[in-house]
Amino acid sequence: MKRVGAFEAKTHFSQLLTEVERTQRPILIQRRGKDVAALMPAQAAAERSDAERTEWVLAEFRAIRESQTKRGPRLRGQDLVEEGRER
Repeated sequence: MKRVGAFEAKTHFSQLLTEVERTQRPILIQRRGKDVAALMPAQAAAERSDAERTEWVLAEFRAIRESQTKRGPRLRGQDLVEEGRER
């Protein structure tokens, strides 16, 4: 699934709409590397039953969660401060 940053999405919104319309595939929009929204074909969403929409949304959330956990361990601000003190 294609991912774009928020600034790029804002700058090229009409091009992204055209791409979604042409390919019928959603595009995830990220802010600071985290998925925050999905641009998806309206017809595809409207044609699905409630159960299908629910399953699709859950699958998308699972994919987002997996993409977030592949980045490695989370760093806390305190860890960075302590690391800086050690140097």
